[in-house]
Amino acid sequence: MINAFLQLLYPKCCFACDQVLIRSENWICTRCRFELPSPGLFLEQPNWISHKLDGLIEYDRVHAYYVFSEGGKVQHLLHQIKYKGQERLGEYLGGCVGRSFSVKEYDLLIPMPLHPSRLKERGYNQAACVAKGIARASGIPISETHLLRTKQVSSLIGLNRAERYKTLEEVFEVLRPGELDGLRILLVDDTLTTGATFLAAGAKIKAASTGKLSFLALAALK
Repeated sequence: MINAFLQLLYPKCCFACDQVLIRSENWICTRCRFELPSPGLFLEQPNWISHKLDGLIEYDRVHAYYVFSEGGKVQHLLHQIKYKGQERLGEYLGGCVGRSFSVKEYDLLIPMPLHPSRLKERGYNQAACVAKGIARASGIPISETHLLRTKQVSSLIGLNRAERYKTLEEVFEVLRPGELDGLRILLVDDTLTTGATFLAAGAKIKAASTGKLSFLALAALK
């Protein structure tokens, strides 16, 4: 009774479309669950997502759970996770991703790190939220200590992939690289736009260890 009353006063809304959720729904309404665009996590390679990453480093696979476009529902979801403090939404969606994987797929999840000053400002790392959800659902271990972001850079908006990569080239550092040797590593981020951030971080991992590298974004820009 109390929960029903609170729902009337403060209705829970879908984080994708802002419509009021019914009692059996959580986070995202049933309609959006079916309508949010998804490329399928296990696309045959190469594909339109992998083309964003080709040509600079060797990697195994790239995955994306959603496809986003400017102003669309998926971008609205990402905005809630990244800028509106919705850590639990990130973990929930990570759990949706993780149920498609198992411990047989990868040996280690590494979330894309934030610079310490940005982490202090935001209070959490949105990529880590997604990775934690994946880890909990899949059983794949997670590490937030092997990859660091050592430099803060200005906004990348308006830059192409080559310009972004050059800006990010010396931003990341790998710690204890020997522990990554021989592992199947899945580097996790919330979004994939040009692919430059994945490539810059991935290049450091590949240069420092013999780990086999793949990428996963919660959503990729079409």
